[in-house]
Amino acid sequence: MHDGKHRWVVDSIEERAASIEVDGKDMITMPLWVIPDGAKEGDVLAVQHERPAKGQRSTLTITVDADATKKALAESAAQVKKGARSNDEGGDIVL
Repeated sequence: MHDGKHRWVVDSIEERAASIEVDGKDMITMPLWVIPDGAKEGDVLAVQHERPAKGQRSTLTITVDADATKKALAESAAQVKKGARSNDEGGDIVL
């Protein structure tokens, strides 16, 4: 059996599709019917992939990981706050 755990992050949701960041590397587009109902931008999805050896079936179990989402949003907010403490007073742009 070829099993795998993956971390997907919902980057954006359009009319019928979601842009998903896969394992912090690749971006893919998935139809909305693939992701859990109620999933929204910024949600972390825990994905379990099962594919039996030499089988003709592949199974994905996708769940919203509320704890990972909360942690990711807190880390993002901390990073934004850290960036806001810049010593740059603004002003003219020098090229």
